[in-house]
Formats: sequence, C-alpha cells, structure tokens
Amino acid sequence: MSLRPLLFVTGLISACFVVGCGGGDGGPVEALVPVGGKLLVDGEPLDGVLMTFIPVGSKNSRGGSGTTDASGVFTITDLDQNLPGLPSGKYIIAYSRMRLPDGSAAPEPDPDKPGIIQIETLPEHLQTPDENVSVEIPQDGNTKLELKISLKK
Repeated sequence: MSLRPLLFVTGLISACFVVGCGGGDGGPVEALVPVGGKLLVDGEPLDGVLMTFIPVGSKNSRGGSGTTDASGVFTITDLDQNLPGLPSGKYIIAYSRMRLPDGSAAPEPDPDKPGIIQIETLPEHLQTPDENVSVEIPQDGNTKLELKISLKK
C-alpha cells in the first residue's frame, strides 16, 4: 500500500476532529443575550419556519437557530452553548420550512419507523442568506425583533 493514501486518510480524520470540535478552540465563551421576536411572511405569521442566525465576522460563534410557532413568534438558541440567546453582534439569516409532500407538518420522529420524506417549501432566495440584509443584536439583546420576508424575490 502506498503511503500517500494513508497520509490522506490520516489528514482527513484529523481535519474532521478539528472542525467538529466547536467551542473547543480554547477561546472565550461569549456571553449570550436574549434574542426573539416575530416573523411575518408576506404580512402573515407562518409556523414551522426554521431561522438560522449566522454571525458576520465572528470567529468564536456558529450562531443560533429557532423555529416559529403558529403566530410567527420565535426564540433563538445558541448553537455553541445550546442555551437561549446569542452573542451580541451582526447576523444574516437563512430560512427553511420543511413539510410533507402534501404540505402538512411532519409528525414527531419515531425511532421505530424509518425517516419521513420532507420537501423544502420556501424559495431558494430565502434559504440562502442575503449578505446585504443583516440584523444587529445589541449588547442587551432584543426579544422584539420584527422580521418581514416575502416568498417573491
């Protein structure tokens, strides 16, 4: 066996460990501030929209996510610390809403049943965050964000 494939596999495994160790870089844990609010899609609340807040320019945070309820209300949870809130700063947002092919919400996962096929119901322009549209989270947080998006581009 050649040494090159062995070195490649070893390097790949090492890279996976480094990338997979979020928050384990020895950097400081950032203080979280409360983040939440209401999302309106074409002027109406929409349930089940997963919102992913992606930090702009941060090296210590992976951001956070939250899902809207039937009235469009959401609370964001930090992905690094798995606690409510985010570090203050600037964020761009990606949106996703997975549904069954008939448009209904998927039932809670059942470990005894195989996975359920779901499809994305939001257009691609909402799934890909717009770097020109950002949200600034102040040092004391913001639980009254009012986000408005449109299904039309």
